[in-house]
Order: sequence, then structure tokens, then C-alpha cells
Amino acid sequence: MFGWKQVRYAVMFGFLAFITWVGYQHQVLGGGPGGVPTVDALCPFGGLESIYSWLSSGTWLRRVAPSALILFGAVIAMTLLFGRVFCGWICPLGTIGEISAGIGRKLGIKRVELSGSLDRTLKMLKYIILVVILYYTWTLGTLAWRDYDPWAAWMHLAAGWDEIVGTPWAFAVLFGLVIGAGLFIERFWCRYLCPLGATLGILQKFSLTKVSRNGETCIKCSKCTRSCPMGLAPMEVEKVTDADCIACGRCTESCPVEKTLFFSFAGKKTLSALLVGMLGVALFFGAYGTAKVTGYWQTFASTSVEALKDPVEGIFGWMNIDEVAQQVKLSPEKVLEIAKLPADTPRNVSIKKIEGVNDEVLKEDIKAYFIANPAEAPKPVKEVPENPDELKGSFTLEDVAAGYGLDTAEILKKAGWPADTPKNISMKEAGTPLGREPSDIRTAVKELLKQKQ
Repeated sequence: MFGWKQVRYAVMFGFLAFITWVGYQHQVLGGGPGGVPTVDALCPFGGLESIYSWLSSGTWLRRVAPSALILFGAVIAMTLLFGRVFCGWICPLGTIGEISAGIGRKLGIKRVELSGSLDRTLKMLKYIILVVILYYTWTLGTLAWRDYDPWAAWMHLAAGWDEIVGTPWAFAVLFGLVIGAGLFIERFWCRYLCPLGATLGILQKFSLTKVSRNGETCIKCSKCTRSCPMGLAPMEVEKVTDADCIACGRCTESCPVEKTLFFSFAGKKTLSALLVGMLGVALFFGAYGTAKVTGYWQTFASTSVEALKDPVEGIFGWMNIDEVAQQVKLSPEKVLEIAKLPADTPRNVSIKKIEGVNDEVLKEDIKAYFIANPAEAPKPVKEVPENPDELKGSFTLEDVAAGYGLDTAEILKKAGWPADTPKNISMKEAGTPLGREPSDIRTAVKELLKQKQ
């Protein structure tokens, strides 16, 4: 018979193993429309980071996609209904933190609990970190936190030493503050530094599900307090209203007196720790399943805020030489020259798989080339609506192709327009002599984007 502990650990370790495998596959196969999603496209916090750019311009930050916002919405819903189940049952960093604490106990490291005033002060850090991240991300229009993000570091372990050298602070945070500090203080990262935890902590205050204690039957054994991975003290309150409760159930399951410590829903109905966890997990994966079935699950965005400002930022490791050339409006031969690659280099292979090529280095080399040759630099891409149905006839075919990351020839072919249709005048002007309408282009773009998913 499987109980709360077995089910919870199966969910935690199972999800950590699965998502780590996804990260490995991304390093091996690359991303893009036909590849494996980026870590940012599968992270709820990415949805929060990108929500401002999506609401203000309809575009996503580089590496983020609609899938991240769907997951963020699911996490908000599950927190308001059942508490911070994402943190206590699903979050991979939380699982790594608990594994680290378990290793610490095996090594005989004495568990540390900070004094009340110091603990309360340090817990404010995660809210400060959250505000700083959102301020710089929303004002700069880029993932300002990524170079320090321990989850991005974990998901790029398979990339090897080059990735560690490229983002040393992210790996320092992972090994120093998530794993290292976790040996002494369980879930150190979750308690004091996690920006997503800060977000969900605010929502936890309004959650319908709380841990409640029956003072009449409580024997004051302190087992619940000792078992809490977040350093809370359920024994001292009638109801745990602390923002840091992660709905893990370790306190309620450690209580030796039946019906003394339990989860209450809306202050009335009593729920078991197992039921709370499974309801939250079901909501999380149910949101994914619903989005997948209805066609809203997209782990790749055709363009980004950064790429609209500077097309070079639209270069990714999954692209081949021809796609890179198209993105920055250079000939493939010139891209090979800038990359210092021989002329016979395969142009249909992703640059990630070409020996000696690093996509980030290539981006910097191309930027340097455009600085030295400003007349050849591509112009910033005109923003296009996320929904192609909202494309106005004033957009040129070049705008449409660049905005959605498509090829003009493909669009014209799919729309049934002549291949020599002018691409630098408005769709309305281009279509009038042909007796065609911009709606042809809208339909073609939708179909091509659907094929890329």
C-alpha cells in the first residue's frame, strides 16, 4: 500500500528525473520548433518574467514561450486552492534541497536552525530578489536573472565546462546556496532566496488550504515543528498562516495524535496531506494536458523582444547556417567567413553540432562585424501581433516573415501568391494588382506556424 511519503517522493524524484532528462536532451538535440524546449519555456517563473512584455507588446522574452505562462497560471491556481503544493511536491530545486539535507544527515552534519530575528531578516531577501529581478527584466526586456539562475545551471550540466565558464555565477549559486547550504539548513534556497517562492508566498496568504491544529488534543511533543523543512513551528499556532508553508505534509504526517494536525480547506473541510498533494499535482498536470489538447501548449516562440530590437539576438544553437544567414540578412558564405569555418561546411546542420562553433560566440562575432560594417546591419524587426489574424494590411511581407521567423518564399507559396511579389511594400498594395487579399497571408502564416510547433 502506497502512503503519503511514498507517493510524494515518487512525484518529486520522478519529476526531477524527467525534467533533468529533458534538459539533457535539449543539450544533445537543441531547441527550436523541431527540437526540445528550453528550460525557460518549462519554468513557471519564466511566465512571470515575460508577462510584462507579452501584455505590452504581444512578444516573449528570448527563450520563453507561452508554455511558461500556462504553467505560471497553473501554479497560481494550485497555490490559491491547495497551498504551495508546487514547492512541496513538484519543484525540482526543492527536491534537490531535500536530497541535500538528507545527505547532510547521512554525513552526520547537525541541522542548523537560525535564531528568530536572523531567520525573519533573511526571509525578506527573497522578496527583495524578486523585486530586483522583475524590475531589471521588465525594464531591460531580457532575462536579467538567467546568468545567476541555479535551475538554468542544473539544466545545463550536460553542456559541460564551457557552460560553467560562460555562466559561473549560476553554477556557484547552484552548488553553493542550493546544494551546499542545504547540507546544513534544509531547503536553504527555498527559505531565503527563491524568487518564485517569494511570489507564491504572497499568494499563500490567500490560500484556501491551511494546516490547522486542535489545541485540545495536542500533546506538545514538537514532532511537527522538528519535521518542518521550512523551519516553521506548527505546534505554536492554531492555524499555520505563514507564507513559507509549502504544503508538503511532513508536519501533519509526523503528528502521533489522530485528527490533531491536519489540512483544512476554507476553514471547514478536513483534508489529508496525500489528498492535498494529489489535488495540486492533478491541477498542475491537468493544466498542461488541457493546453496540449486545445492547441495552446507552445514551447517555442517565433520571435522575442530582444530579437525585435536586434536580429542577432534571434540566433540560436538549433539554427543551421542558412537560417542564421536569413535571420541577420547576410549571405551564408559571409556567415561562414565570420565564423571562420571552411566554405564546404554543411549548411543544413545546426550550428550547435558543428565542431568548434559556439552560438553565443558566433553572435558576438556577428555583432562585431556589424559594428565594423554598419551599412550591412539588419534593421530592427517591426513588432507583429502574436495572433496572425490581427495582422494589418499595412505590414510588408518582410515584416511578417521576420516577425514570425518565417521565410517569405514559404509564405508566398503557401498563400498561392507569385514568387516575385514585392516584399518591401504593404501586403494590401502588393495584393491589389493580383486580386488577392491580406487574409491569404494571415492564413498562410497560421498554417506555417502550426507546422513549426
